[in-house]
Amino acid sequence: MNVWTMISGLIALYILVFLAAVAGSVLFGCAVYNDAKSKWNDNATMWGVLVGILGLIPGIIYLCVRNEPLKRIYVCHNCGWGNPLSARQCGHCGAGLYYPTEETLQRQKKAKTLLIWGIVMWVVMILAFISIFIVMFTMIPAIAEGNITY
Repeated sequence: MNVWTMISGLIALYILVFLAAVAGSVLFGCAVYNDAKSKWNDNATMWGVLVGILGLIPGIIYLCVRNEPLKRIYVCHNCGWGNPLSARQCGHCGAGLYYPTEETLQRQKKAKTLLIWGIVMWVVMILAFISIFIVMFTMIPAIAEGNITY
């Protein structure tokens, strides 16, 4: 077996792990952004970027604060006024408030789909990482025995 063949295979696996990690992070960031938008969170972009760049810790923090009842408001589709959860009519124009809207349902569905794809990408990354270690540990005895040529 040629050393350069094995090294090029390891490099390809490293690239696969890197791409899967980046894709998983981007998908998790998009999932958090869509989830925050579906809950009318004013900081949806901030949460999406934080989770996409920094990963797990901002994601856990977002999960802890995403359902704060004091910060959740429903926007009137007639005038755009923000109303508390308990309101059944808009405090500004008097229009009836209907929950949830089609847009929020679509964003929740999109967030769930992106989350599933993010998990799939992280699983691919973990499997590729495990395969790198398997290849490396099978390569060490072959080098020690002299079965690998240059």
